[in-house]
Amino acid sequence: MPGMPSSNPLGTPAEWPVESRGRFVLAFGALVALGALSVGVGLVAVGTGFAGAAKYALSIAALFWFTAAFGFVTRLRPQNRIADVGTTTIDDQRATVISYSGAQFVLINLLVACLFLCSVFAAWDYGNVGDGAFAPGIPMFLAFAAAVFFASYFVLLALGRIRRGRIVLAPDGIHQEGRAFGSFLPWDSFAGVKPSYNGTREVLVIAYSNAPWRKRQLAGPWRLDKLPPVPMIEINTIHLAVDPTLVYHLLRFYTKNQSAREELGTEAVLRRIREHSF
Repeated sequence: MPGMPSSNPLGTPAEWPVESRGRFVLAFGALVALGALSVGVGLVAVGTGFAGAAKYALSIAALFWFTAAFGFVTRLRPQNRIADVGTTTIDDQRATVISYSGAQFVLINLLVACLFLCSVFAAWDYGNVGDGAFAPGIPMFLAFAAAVFFASYFVLLALGRIRRGRIVLAPDGIHQEGRAFGSFLPWDSFAGVKPSYNGTREVLVIAYSNAPWRKRQLAGPWRLDKLPPVPMIEINTIHLAVDPTLVYHLLRFYTKNQSAREELGTEAVLRRIREHSF
């Protein structure tokens, strides 16, 4: 599907201010530099006979660089990946899907993997000194506990309780499969769609207080995202690679136009997006 035109004719909600990216550019540069410095420290450690320290330096460098990459894809990269809008099926229904950013999800996994490796390295090193003598102590226990905690992330990932995330527009309503929660509200429960700004651009599909809201937090302590306090579909557009303005108009159109919902899950939705016919 062709990319979004550079000049978007859709009106950006007045509630969304023009965001300054200067501080994010500075943070990105600082993180990249700190990663390079960590690599340098690792090389010095190897050269001076402390090769065991190199694995920590390289792990820390990876953490800095993956954090910089995450900041880039969330705050600096243009949100114009129209390929993240497509078709799917849910509960044997055709539906239109808006996927969360795949690059962000990969980077989250890599960041947790780095933290897991650092914890494993620390637990091993605290547990072995000299010629392999066992060294019991609080530091080793804490490092081991941290390794178990970070390992739990990948268990939940394998079980599907942590996932990339998506918003599904189906004939029966809106399904929000967050990174760590599930939420569903039927179309007739919505009172309207509202743009909001809380440090990031949000789209709120607000439901009536007595709406039949199906919701579930899935990943225990791993609150990569969380349910709103009242019935609504709360979309923090920073999680998406799709243009937030497009998402707002798409949701607003199908919330207001019941007769148009029969085209959900078909090429007609994608054509409407290409033509900006909302």
